[in-house]
Amino acid sequence: MNLESKFTRIKANLRPLISVFYPSTVKQRIFLGIILGSFVSISLDQFFPVIFILPGFFIYCYYILYILVDKPTHSLLQLTRHGGFDAGIDKLRIVGNDEFSRIARAVQDMAKRMRFSILEAREQNTRLDEIFGAIGEGVVILNSEGKVIKINNTVRRWIGWYSEVVDRNVLEVLRNVEISAIIQNMIRDMNEKSHIPAQIIESIHLDGPEIRRVRAKIVAIQSEQQNPVFMIFLFDLTDIHKGEEIRREFFANVSHELKTPIAAIRGYAEIIQDMPDLQANERAQNFLSVIVRNSENLTKLIDEMLILTGLESGALTLVIKPYDVHAGFNRVIENILPKAKQAGVELLADVDPDIHEILVDAQRFDSVLVNLVDNAVKYNRPGGIVKISLRQNETHHIIFVEDSGIGIPDNARIRAFERFYRVDKSHNRLGGGSGLGLAIVKHVVQAHGGSISLRSELGSGSVFTIMLPKTPSKKKIDLLTPL
Repeated sequence: MNLESKFTRIKANLRPLISVFYPSTVKQRIFLGIILGSFVSISLDQFFPVIFILPGFFIYCYYILYILVDKPTHSLLQLTRHGGFDAGIDKLRIVGNDEFSRIARAVQDMAKRMRFSILEAREQNTRLDEIFGAIGEGVVILNSEGKVIKINNTVRRWIGWYSEVVDRNVLEVLRNVEISAIIQNMIRDMNEKSHIPAQIIESIHLDGPEIRRVRAKIVAIQSEQQNPVFMIFLFDLTDIHKGEEIRREFFANVSHELKTPIAAIRGYAEIIQDMPDLQANERAQNFLSVIVRNSENLTKLIDEMLILTGLESGALTLVIKPYDVHAGFNRVIENILPKAKQAGVELLADVDPDIHEILVDAQRFDSVLVNLVDNAVKYNRPGGIVKISLRQNETHHIIFVEDSGIGIPDNARIRAFERFYRVDKSHNRLGGGSGLGLAIVKHVVQAHGGSISLRSELGSGSVFTIMLPKTPSKKKIDLLTPL
């Protein structure tokens, strides 16, 4: 055992004896003071009556308690009087080395740290409030009961609400039944599920000084330490929808205005073609054929623009009836068969034997299939195939239009459903394509409450997949298909 260990052990053994002569705790000091007072009182008993000694002994004990207890706790009481966080606490002088003094110093140090943390938290909250208020998009925070905790300045401006919103129902503040219903459903799900996915409403009206069209995203934030909250993010689409409305009106007006003069040009060109004086003039006939052919292409483009505008505006209503899939697929194949034979492409149909009818608008759905099959033939290669298939699951009928053609590159696949976008511009131009076909297909499918997707690989063909609900329900058309 080394010298230091021996010294530590001796010190530990002598500590009780040392504490008698040099007490370090209040308890030891009070005990030693009472012993000394008692010894002095007993010594004085030989010279004075007890009636004089007892008051002095009591006064002595009180003085000892005042010196050893009241005075040391005075600093501690000052520290804890206002929770220990007032600014003057740092300047308070604490003397002594007893338990109370050590506790007072610990409280003083803790108060310094906590006051710094509180000031830092207040500063961070102030910054967050400034950021929250300056966000350009709308943000609403709700508690677990669907009551509003906070809204930012953007939402206040949109809905024209500048008074207090705390503890008000979200329906009262935002005045939107759809958002309120989703919040209530999420509150019910919160008791059953550990994770609630975010809910998105693509387009809703927000009433206020100006009616706004917004996109809403509702997120549930759950925590084991705190009550869950809901965050509603509102993205302003008003200007985009106004631009779309202007574009639709422009398309409709221009299409109607152009249709009559183009029909007149085509009619006069055909009349001139049939004139006896010009029938033998080969050069004039070629010029007139070009005029007629381009007039037909322009007429087709205008008709497609009118269809697209009508679908978006709701002017073209769907007539949903049972659709005989076998007869419909045969009509489509017969329509495209001459072009397919010319291109050396085989057309096939494969229908689930359990499916005989689906609920669609026959005219619009025929145009969807004709458009997809026509593109599949156009972008195929000699000896290739185009196959239309129909399958089903519990809720949807699934239609596949597959081809073994040249495929679509990644950058073009992303933009395939855009208006006026053509994958192979030279090929489409030769084929008279307008670039509106797939946009119309998408809008018709969406008008049936369905969806369409594209899977393709360059050099390996393409597959268009249409999901149609067995019980059609008209849904909002995605008006934000890029130009």
